[in-house]
Amino acid sequence: MAIKSVRELDSNTNSVVISSTEVVADLNLSSVEDITTETTTLTQDTFEWGSHTGPHPNVSCVSVVVVRVMCKPQSPNPKTQSLEPVSFFPKPPQNPSQPIPTKKPGKTLITMQEQEQEQNQEPQNQQEEPFKDGSDICQQLMDRYAKSSAPQHRHLVATAAAMRSILASESLPLTQSAYFAAAIDSASFSDSQTLDPTAVAALLSFLSIVVPLVPLQGISAQKASEAVGVLVGLVGKEREGLAVASVRAAVKCLGVLLGFCDLEDWNSVKLGFETLLNFSVDRRPKVRRCAQDYLEKVFTSFKGSAVIKAASKLVLFLLKNHMPLAVKLSGLRAVDGSKDNTSMKPEHLEVLYVLDVVKISVPCLLEKVSSKILSEIQKLMSSEFSVLTRHVHKVIEAFFETSRIEVVVPEMDKIVVSLASYVSLGDRNPLDTVMSAATFLKRALGALHDRESSSWISNLPLVFGSVAGLLTSEASTASQASSILKDLLSHHVDHKFLLTHEDKPFDDEHQESMEASTIKSICAVFENALSAHNGTPNEHILGVISVLFIKLEKMSYVFMKDLVLKLADLILANGSTSNTNHLRDCIGSAVIAMGPEKILTLLPISLHDDDFTCMNIWLIPILKDYVVGASLGYYMEHIVPLAKSFERASHKVKKLAINQDLQAYAHDLWGLLPAFCRHPTDTYQNLGPLTETLIRFLKKDSFMHESIAVALQVLVSQNKSVLSTRTDAGESNSYAIKNSVLDFGNVPTYSKKTATKNIRALTSCSTELLMALTDLFVDSHPEKRSYLKDAIGCLASITDSSTTKNILMSLFKRFQFVDAEGEFEKLQSHNQALIDKEQGSLNSTEKYVQRCVILELASSFVEGAKEDLIDLIYKFIAHTFQVTNETVHREAYNTLSRILEEHAFFPSSRFVELSALLLDLKSPVDIASLKSRFACIHILTVHALKMSLEEENTKAFLFLNEIILALKEGNEEARKAAYDMLLKISSSLRDSLGVSDPPYHKLISMIMGYFSGSSPQIKSGAVSALSVLVYKDADICLSMPDLVPSLLSLLHTKAVEVIKAVLGFVKVLVSCLQARDLRSLLSDIVNEVLRWSSVSRHHFRSKVSVIMEIMIRKCGCAAVELVTPEKYKSFLKTVFENRRNKTSSKEIDTGDTEMIHAYSSVKSSDSMPEKKRKKFGSPSEENGSQEQRKTKREKKNNARSSISNECHSPNASGGALRSANSAKHSNNAKSMTGRSEGRRNKGKKNYDTGPKSGEKRKSMEKTNMGKKDEVAVHTRKHKKVGRKQQKIKK
Repeated sequence: MAIKSVRELDSNTNSVVISSTEVVADLNLSSVEDITTETTTLTQDTFEWGSHTGPHPNVSCVSVVVVRVMCKPQSPNPKTQSLEPVSFFPKPPQNPSQPIPTKKPGKTLITMQEQEQEQNQEPQNQQEEPFKDGSDICQQLMDRYAKSSAPQHRHLVATAAAMRSILASESLPLTQSAYFAAAIDSASFSDSQTLDPTAVAALLSFLSIVVPLVPLQGISAQKASEAVGVLVGLVGKEREGLAVASVRAAVKCLGVLLGFCDLEDWNSVKLGFETLLNFSVDRRPKVRRCAQDYLEKVFTSFKGSAVIKAASKLVLFLLKNHMPLAVKLSGLRAVDGSKDNTSMKPEHLEVLYVLDVVKISVPCLLEKVSSKILSEIQKLMSSEFSVLTRHVHKVIEAFFETSRIEVVVPEMDKIVVSLASYVSLGDRNPLDTVMSAATFLKRALGALHDRESSSWISNLPLVFGSVAGLLTSEASTASQASSILKDLLSHHVDHKFLLTHEDKPFDDEHQESMEASTIKSICAVFENALSAHNGTPNEHILGVISVLFIKLEKMSYVFMKDLVLKLADLILANGSTSNTNHLRDCIGSAVIAMGPEKILTLLPISLHDDDFTCMNIWLIPILKDYVVGASLGYYMEHIVPLAKSFERASHKVKKLAINQDLQAYAHDLWGLLPAFCRHPTDTYQNLGPLTETLIRFLKKDSFMHESIAVALQVLVSQNKSVLSTRTDAGESNSYAIKNSVLDFGNVPTYSKKTATKNIRALTSCSTELLMALTDLFVDSHPEKRSYLKDAIGCLASITDSSTTKNILMSLFKRFQFVDAEGEFEKLQSHNQALIDKEQGSLNSTEKYVQRCVILELASSFVEGAKEDLIDLIYKFIAHTFQVTNETVHREAYNTLSRILEEHAFFPSSRFVELSALLLDLKSPVDIASLKSRFACIHILTVHALKMSLEEENTKAFLFLNEIILALKEGNEEARKAAYDMLLKISSSLRDSLGVSDPPYHKLISMIMGYFSGSSPQIKSGAVSALSVLVYKDADICLSMPDLVPSLLSLLHTKAVEVIKAVLGFVKVLVSCLQARDLRSLLSDIVNEVLRWSSVSRHHFRSKVSVIMEIMIRKCGCAAVELVTPEKYKSFLKTVFENRRNKTSSKEIDTGDTEMIHAYSSVKSSDSMPEKKRKKFGSPSEENGSQEQRKTKREKKNNARSSISNECHSPNASGGALRSANSAKHSNNAKSMTGRSEGRRNKGKKNYDTGPKSGEKRKSMEKTNMGKKDEVAVHTRKHKKVGRKQQKIKK
C-alpha cells in the first residue's frame, strides 16, 4: 500500500518534515485495527533523491513520519496482512539546485451542477449521532468509520491519526483542546505553502468536529483570534477549489471560534465576523445557510456597545453596497409571482441574500443603524409585486417582532402608505403577499397605538379602505381580511374615545374632532362597499359591519344611520329569501348597539289606516332575537299600544286574509315581551305595572301564556345568577342571547346592588303571579304545562316557603287529597277501583290524572322549599306510591329525585325510611320511571357506601341487586339506564379515594361478592358491571390486586354467559391498561384466556385471538411468547401470522376503534341469553347429550324467578350480609320477580294503564305462600371469592 505525503520545508532546522494526512483508495479501513506513527530522522547521506544520491544542497536532514497500520487478519493476501512499518519519502526536485517544489492545484470554475454534486457527497457524520466530548476523538472516528469505504472518511481517519501521533510524540493528553491545538498548528505551519485540496478538506472536516467539543474556557481569546486568522487564510487561499462540505466546515469552525474570542473587543472578532458576513451571501446554499446561522448566533452574543455598533455598520454597509441594484430590481414587475428564483442572475440573487442577512441581523442592530436600515428598506417597497417583495416583507416582519417602537415609528407613516397601496391592488399581486402586507398594516397600527401617536387615527381610514377591498375576494382571502378588520375594530375603535365629544354637533365639520372624522371615514368605506356590491353582500362584509355596530354602541346611531337604511333596503330588495340571514344578523347587531328605541326611530313599524298596509314588519323577528338591555317602560308605552292598534285594525278589516295577518302581527308584537325582559334597565321601577298586565293575560285563555312564562323565568334567572354562585343559574335557553353578541362582551350585566333591588321587586309580586300560574298549570294541557313549570319553579325559588306551602295545601284540599284535618285520605282498594271502572266511574282515573299534575307541580316547588314544605311533599309522594298505577309512580319518582338532589339533608336524615320505601316497590317497566327511580337509588347508594354502618351496607347491597338485575334485561334501554347508573355511582364515589377504606373500593368488593355461589346470569351481570367500571377507570385493577385474579378464576366454570362476560372484561382490561401495567398481569391473563382458544363455538376462539393481538401490540411478541405455555404455542404462532398478514391501514383502523369495540363487546354480552342454548362444557369435554340440553332449556325458562330469589337471600357464602327483617327481604323478592315478569310482558304487548287488577298480586301472593323462596345476597365483606355458596332455606 502507498500513502501520499505532504512535504514541508522547515527553514529553521533546514529539514523536511513528512506528515501523513491522506490514505489512498487501496487502504481498506474495515480491516484497520490501529494506526500509530513515529518520527525518524535520516541523514542526507542515506537518502536518495530520485537519480541523485547524496546530500541535497538545501536539505541537511530528513524527518520521516513512519505510519504503522495494524490490520486484522482477514485473508491470506500478504498485502493486507503486512504489519511492517511503511516509510514515506518525498520525491526530490528534478534539479537539486532548485528548492523542493510544492504542488499547486489548478483553479477550475465550479458550476452549479458540480456544487450540487459536492453537496450530495458530504460526510455522513453531519446526520449521525453527535460525538462525545469526554473521550478520544480519534478513537471515536475510527470506531464510527471503520467499515466505511467513502474516501472522505478515510482521509478524516488518517488526519485524526496524524494529530494523535503529534500529541503522543509531545506527551500531551488526548483532549479535544489538544487535538484542536495540533490541528490548528498544522494548518498554521502549512500556511506558507499551498496544501493539497484533499488534505485541506480533511483537516477542515476534522476541525469542524473537534472545535464544537472544546469545553468553555478551553481556548483563550487570543488563541481563538489567531486560529480565526489561520482558518480565514487557509480557506481564502483555497476557496474556489474546495468542495462545499469543506467550505461549510470552515464556516462552522469560524462561527464556533468567534464564541471563544473577546466579544467586547472588535479587533478580536472583526476578521471572523467579516468573513461570516461574506459567506452569508455565498451562492452555495449550504454554505450560505450555515454562515447565516452562525452569523446570527455570533451577533447575538456580542456584548460591548462598540462591537455591536461596528458589526451593525458592516451590515448597513453591505446593504448600501447593494442598494442601487436592489432599487432597480424593486421597480421590475415580476411576471408570475413565483417563489422560484433559480432563473435569476447571480448578482440579482446576491441582493436577495443580503436581505436575508439584514432580516436575521435586525434583532441585534444598534438603534440608530436600525432606523437607517429601515429607511433603506422602505425605498424598496412598491405598490406592485417584484422579486424583492417577499424578502422585503420578511425584513419588515422582523422589525415588527424584535425592534423597539422608537425604531419603527419614524418610518411608520411611509410604510403604512406603501403597504396600503400594495394591498389596494388586491389580486393583481400574489395573494400571499397581499395578506402578509395586510397583517403588517394591522401590526403597524398597533405599534403606533402603543406609542400613543395620533398618526394611528389618521392612518385608520387608509388601512380600512385598502383591506376592505379584499372582502369581495375569494372565500379564504375574504375571511382573512374580515378577521384583520375585526381585530382592528376591537383594538382601535371604541365608543369611549368619542364620549368626550358626544355633546358636540358632529354635523359641524369645523368643530368635528379627529376621532369623529375617522369614524365617519370608516363608515363611508363600508357604505361604498354596500353600494358597489351587486346583490346581497357576503357574510364577511356584514360581519365587519356588525362588529363596528357593537363597538360604537349608542354612538352608532350618530355615525351609522345611513348604513342601517342601506341594510334595510337590501332586506326589502331580497324579500324573504334564505340568503338574508347574514343581513338580519347585521341589523340585529345594530339593534343591540343602538337599542330598539333608536332602531324604531329609523325604521318605524307602522300601519296605514286607509289601506291597512304595514311597514317594516320584517323587523319584528329581528327584535325578538336581538333586543337586550332595553326598557320595560318602552315596551309598556310603545310596543303594547302598537300591538293594540293592530288588533283594533284587524276588527275593522273585512278580508279574512288581511284580518289574520293583522292578528298575527299583533301577537308578534305582544310576543316581544321576553326580549324586553333580557336585562332591562328599569326592572324594579316598572315591574308593578307590568305585573298587572301579565296577570290579566294569565286569567284568560291567551296566546301570551308562553311568552309570559318565559319572560318571568328570564327576569328571575338573570338576577339570581348575579347573586348566586351556582353555574347553572342562567336564563332560558330558548331566549338566550346570540353567540355573536357574546363574543364581543357587550351583553349588559347587573351589579349586585341592582340585582338585589330587582329580586326584591320580583318577590313582592311573586305571590300573586305564582297563584295565577299554578291555577293555570293545573287546568292546562300537558304540552302547556312544560313551560309553565319552569316559570313556577323560578318564582317559587324567590317566594317565601310558607306561601308556597299554603298554595300547595290549597290544591290538596281542592282535589280532596287531604281531609279536613289536613291528613292524606286513604285510597280505595284495587278491587274497589276495578268495580268503579266496570260501573263506568271515572273518579279513580281522574284522581290519578290530578295526582300526576300536583306531583309535577310539587317538583317545581322543591328548589326554594324549606324543611316543612319538603316534608309535606314527601308525605304526598309516599301516599302516592300506594297507587299501583305506574304512570303516577313516574311523577312520584321524579319529584322524589328532585328532593334528594336539591336538599342534601334529606337523604341523610331519612335514609332508613327512604330505603324502605323504595325497596318495597316493584321496579317499574316504564323506562322514564326506571330512570327516575335510579336517580333516587343513586343518591341513596352513594350515601350508604360512604357510611360504615351495617344497616347502610345492607341497603346498598339491596340497591346493587336491582342494578345488577337490570344489566341482564332484554330491554336495551333498561340495560343502558343501569350502565349509566353504575357510572354515576362510581363517579360520585371517586372523590373519597383519600380515606382509609374508600367507598369506591367497597362498591367493587360488593360486586365481586356475586362471583361465589350465584347463578350464571348473576355472575355475568356482575362481570359486566365491573367491565363498565374498568372501562372508565382501569387503575382500579391496580389498586385492588385481587380483582383480576378473581375474575380470571371464573374462566374455570362451564357457563357460557360467564365465559363470554369474562372474555369481554379481559378485552376491555387489556385495551384500557397502559403497557407497563399490563405486563404485570400478562402471565395470569395469558394462562387463563388461552384455555378457551380451542373452542370455536360462541366465537370464543376469535375473542381470545383479539385479546392476544392487543397484548402483542402493547407488550411485544417476545413478552407474550415468554409467558405462553408450550401447548398453546401453535395457536400463538397463528395469531402472529394473522397479525403480520394484516395491512397497515387495517391495523391503524383497528387501533383507532379498539376501545369502542372493547366497550361494545361488554354490552353485547349483557343481554339475556337466547331461549334455545346448547349445552356447553369445558374445552376438554365433549358436547352434552340431548337430555342435558333439555335440562338446560328448562333451567333457562325458570331463570327469571331463580335470579330474583337468589339475589335476596339474607345469607350467602362469600360474606353474606345478615338481614334484620326476613319478611322485608321476602317482599323484596316478590317485587323483583314481578319486575322481571313485567319486563317480559312488555315485550309482548304495549303498556297502557298498568296492572288491570289485583289478579297479578293475588297470583304472586299465592305463589309465595305455596312455595318457599330461596334468597341469596352475596358480598365479599368477610370471605374470599370462589367459596361455595351457603344457602339458608326459609
